Amino acid sequence: MENKSRMHKQGIRSKYLGYRDALGAEVRLQKSMQIWENIRKQPEFQEAENVLVYMDYRSEVMTTGLVEEMFLSEAPKHVFAPVVEGMTISFYEIRSLSDLHAGYQDIREPQEDKEKLFTEEIAGQKTLVLVPGSVFDRSGNRMGYGKGFYDRFLKAFPSVKSVGLAFDVQIAPVTIPCEEQDRRVDMVITESEVIRHI
Repeated sequence: MENKSRMHKQGIRSKYLGYRDALGAEVRLQKSMQIWENIRKQPEFQEAENVLVYMDYRSEVMTTGLVEEMFLSEAPKHVFAPVVEGMTISFYEIRSLSDLHAGYQDIREPQEDKEKLFTEEIAGQKTLVLVPGSVFDRSGNRMGYGKGFYDRFLKAFPSVKSVGLAFDVQIAPVTIPCEEQDRRVDMVITESEVIRHI
């Protein structure tokens, strides 16, 4: 039964990743810029002192331009990027895109520096984490890539507000299958809408 459920989830994941992959690079950039605009309008983003942000990979919603904007802002935020450490992800503060190097699966990662590690103490401040995914539904359920990195992170840091970034083609019209370890996001932002659960 568990294998059947896993295969069903894998089928859904593949379907929506196919939709996302079918968007050309220019279209993805245009839609990503619309998503950044929608993020900037949200009070949770405006008030956040810390923003934890994935570095885009393959056909994900692009984040590099948003990160650059945060560095140049008049009220700069503390920006943290993830590092894969075994079966978990940890976030480390970055002050420039030059702080990044090719890491897990060639995804850009910061150097591991304990002084820059995102901790429970920092999580007590106003913090937002931007979460990638293969598909989301309108209830905030999320399907990632099958490794559970963000599910474990969100469970470990429940006070952190989570925002899924997705293109419209990644929003399922029906509830996607979830398991006990799967974590919902508080908000999903696409190029055309903001789906809130907080």
